[in-house]
Amino acid sequence: MIIAGLLFSFMVALIKLLGTRLPSVEIVFFRSTFQLAVLTIVFWRIGFSSLKSNRPFLQGLRALIAVALINCNFYAFTKLPLAEVTAIGFSRNLFLVILAVLILKENMTKHRLLSTIVGFLGILLIVRPGSAVFQASSAVALVGACLGAIMMTLIRKLTATDSNLVMMIYPSMAIVAATSIPVVHLWVPPTMAELGFLVLMASFGTAGQWCMIQAFRNGEATVVSPAGYFRLVFATILGFYIFSEVPDLLTAIGALTIVGSNIYLILLEGKKRTEEVVPRVPGDVT
Repeated sequence: MIIAGLLFSFMVALIKLLGTRLPSVEIVFFRSTFQLAVLTIVFWRIGFSSLKSNRPFLQGLRALIAVALINCNFYAFTKLPLAEVTAIGFSRNLFLVILAVLILKENMTKHRLLSTIVGFLGILLIVRPGSAVFQASSAVALVGACLGAIMMTLIRKLTATDSNLVMMIYPSMAIVAATSIPVVHLWVPPTMAELGFLVLMASFGTAGQWCMIQAFRNGEATVVSPAGYFRLVFATILGFYIFSEVPDLLTAIGALTIVGSNIYLILLEGKKRTEEVVPRVPGDVT
């Protein structure tokens, strides 16, 4: 999950860089088209029979959510500072605690409840609804965080039956299909440099997604996901050195509050956690 966070941080830095001239839907389209092309080659080599999902309804639902999720996230990253969007995105882990209890039947301990409450207070410090600082882009980022929690919950359920590759290809197909029409009307021809950045961005995103799925395959959702908070460190460093972004005091306090609440959860849950072992699924070539 930490490696996934590093890869995603490089990806979003390139998204923000590309977003100064290219529309976000074009970046989304290219990222998913690249991933779909790579996965098609892989399935061509191992056999397209491996495409079969054991839970097609959940895969379909996840694919639809992926369409809305990636568009929310990419739009927010082109409009807001990297560290701010990353911090808002961390609220998905707080939504995840609730969803993990309701859907995955994981236990809501007092430590998880306290972590969730404190974490949401941190989100309020960053977003500051009703103030002059609040932007519509922040609301889009928060919607993306909620969708991300639902996505993580579905990933956790699907890792028990479907391979990493199957879980990566169906959302890619849905996103390419959903963005193919609007991208025709909004298309801005990329320069050679931008084309290179698009390929690099898509490569980081594809590798990061595989790492994230693998993390959820091997660990409990409410314990694995907080490790993604290392993304805040990566995003802050990249935002400072590439875009000269410095988070304001309340954003920094809010981000540290969220991270602190989840470190608290990791330390206490880690002491008593019994690791769940998921058997390898046929077709998982990883």
